[in-house]
Amino acid sequence: VFILFLSVFWFVLWMVFGSGKNNKRKIGNDLSWYGHRGLLHHAPENTLQGFRAALDAGLSSVEIDVLRTKDGKIVCTHNFDLERETDGSGYINYKTLSELERINAAATWPNAEAKIPTLESVLVQLPKECGVNIEIKTRRLMDWSTPIEVLKIIKKFKIQNNVIISSFNPIVLRTVKFIDSSVETGLLFKETRAVGLISFARPNYVHPRSDITTDDLIKYAKRYKLGINVWTVNSRSGMKFFMEKEVNGIITDYPETIPSGT
Repeated sequence: VFILFLSVFWFVLWMVFGSGKNNKRKIGNDLSWYGHRGLLHHAPENTLQGFRAALDAGLSSVEIDVLRTKDGKIVCTHNFDLERETDGSGYINYKTLSELERINAAATWPNAEAKIPTLESVLVQLPKECGVNIEIKTRRLMDWSTPIEVLKIIKKFKIQNNVIISSFNPIVLRTVKFIDSSVETGLLFKETRAVGLISFARPNYVHPRSDITTDDLIKYAKRYKLGINVWTVNSRSGMKFFMEKEVNGIITDYPETIPSGT
């Protein structure tokens, strides 16, 4: 029954807004460098300190992970559980923002303290020209509420032209396009078989993991006029390889490894 329902839902979405061209700015050859989760090896990940570290390192763009709290607030964090990076316990989506404000997000860093920031508190600190890749994480496939709230925040700050909304969840990307087709989206994937989701998600970009980003995948993206942002590239040789392939963006933990002259 579930498979039948999902198939019908998939078909309805396709019929309602599946046709037509992607709405996007012209994809050029300028390469964007993104600080991964801020700059997770230089400061606590997805914190204000981390995003400042990325900018201080000379990066023009940042990658941010976001989740929705129990009371509908959008916060910056990579993990649903609190145990891995913080001194809290339980799950983000079962906590209110006020409960999260008492938690130290830098618990794995010696003698450090940081809050789990809201997306709004991060965006207000970033320069207007800063590129932002907002990765939406969801616990459920049919999650419309998180992308809706993220879009409200983006429109509030009037930064649609500097933002890419990315997700492993193709329904998140379709929701974004349904609400505002001008906002660019990127389909994240770490397995080559996920390429089959592109025709449904209809993103502006593909965001593959670096170790599955082959010549064929790059050619595929360019053939269908899709941008390509690769994660997570930390070696100089890897950076040079993707620069030669003229990808649009590289997400990295180590900006100090970026080849000189770029």
